[in-house]
Amino acid sequence: MRLRGSGEQEGRDYDLGAVTSDSGDAGVDQGATLRALTEAAIRSEWDLLDSLRGDAFTTLGEQQTVDALTVAAAFNGITRVADSTGIPLDDAMAEATTSIRAATGIDQYSYAEKSARYDL
Repeated sequence: MRLRGSGEQEGRDYDLGAVTSDSGDAGVDQGATLRALTEAAIRSEWDLLDSLRGDAFTTLGEQQTVDALTVAAAFNGITRVADSTGIPLDDAMAEATTSIRAATGIDQYSYAEKSARYDL
């Protein structure tokens, strides 16, 4: 939701569908670098990540690279905890994220169906 809000504020149109597809850059500055870093991190491709991190330090700067990887790690962990425990989206969040989930195609993943099933 933050990316969409930032785009509206800055007058930029980001491609949220790039989040779940191989379409590439979502329109974010240095998007290809960020995507490669985060994918290597969440796929545990450590040798590749080491190489990409060195390039990203030059392209993005050290602090932005660390920030990007920290966010990727946090989201990956949070998602795994929610998926493994079967925590469903609450009604307010489901309503607030309808358009983002449609734009990214995230509801097509099997975990989306599973997490919607449980009534905690």
